[in-house]
Amino acid sequence: LGLLVVVLVITAIGVFAASSYRTTVSVTPMTTASNGDILKVKVIMNYGPFGGQSPLEGSDVWLYSYNGTAYVFHEMNFTASNGVATFHVPPGKYKVLITDLHYSYVFTMSGSEQITVNYAYLYR
Repeated sequence: LGLLVVVLVITAIGVFAASSYRTTVSVTPMTTASNGDILKVKVIMNYGPFGGQSPLEGSDVWLYSYNGTAYVFHEMNFTASNGVATFHVPPGKYKVLITDLHYSYVFTMSGSEQITVNYAYLYR
């Protein structure tokens, strides 16, 4: 009976931990001293509740701009060792594609911003 209780408790903890394990995106406004607006895309690999997190280095990040009817390729950059790819773009509608992860996110930029993608690597 004691073993059954231990198994049920461990299962409940696992279900709770797995239920909160999702890819999340957060957008944070930035203040910059430079002329023009800056978009930073930060990619963090999340290896689960017990696996930790780390920045994704050397990943292609493609930026698409909206021309009124469709998103068209604008430019690309690679993530640095801190997981950040930087773009100098004016305000507008954009789509960012992290090619290694096949993950895209659509957003409207009104000023300098950082988009942080916390990618749930083990979630499929």
